[in-house]
Amino acid sequence: MGEGKQLLKVIANRLDRIFNKKERNSKSVDCSETSNSLSDYEDSVEENSPPCSFEEGIAVMESRDNQPESPENLPGGVLVDKIYAVSPYNLNVVLFAPNSQFRKDLAELQGTTNLQEGAWSWKGEDMSCLTRGVTYTKAASKLVKAVIATEEQTYIRVTKDEFVVLVSVCTPDVPYGNTFRVELLYKIMPGEEVSSGDESSHLVISWGIVFLQS
Repeated sequence: MGEGKQLLKVIANRLDRIFNKKERNSKSVDCSETSNSLSDYEDSVEENSPPCSFEEGIAVMESRDNQPESPENLPGGVLVDKIYAVSPYNLNVVLFAPNSQFRKDLAELQGTTNLQEGAWSWKGEDMSCLTRGVTYTKAASKLVKAVIATEEQTYIRVTKDEFVVLVSVCTPDVPYGNTFRVELLYKIMPGEEVSSGDESSHLVISWGIVFLQS
């Protein structure tokens, strides 16, 4: 992907804006807890969700006729709104395929460690959506020490040239971390036709905060 480095920097900078706000008053955590967080998530998912390969799951969702409409951007605002010279399918693979080099590079750029990706599996007995868990330790800053984050990534719309993924990020070890979660909505759509005639993608990432009832 020719514009990979640019995309890395754009996403990393925008995400840091959000999570630096959240972590400003967070406490120290034990980085060894990361593997336990992912293990707990996978145990809960595996009880009700049959596993599947990433490619197979995408193909199954794409083949369905009753696709939900593409959702509106989240109310926190738009972090990324750019066109990239890559097909929507390939951009989706870059961002969310298992063991994606892009995600590893993004983690390195952000100083994130202990990155662990769960397997993609079906969410619920009706197998309506693909989901997986991802955990990592966010780098310490001048104000806070390392914080463990857990993501739940869920495909909510998949067509031939459109992919919508909702990412829910929990950081329970920060003060009041059990009372809210940050949500990121990735929308990958066809972009404008480029001069070479190749496909392009329109990537929009928006965010919001969901406050949880006690």
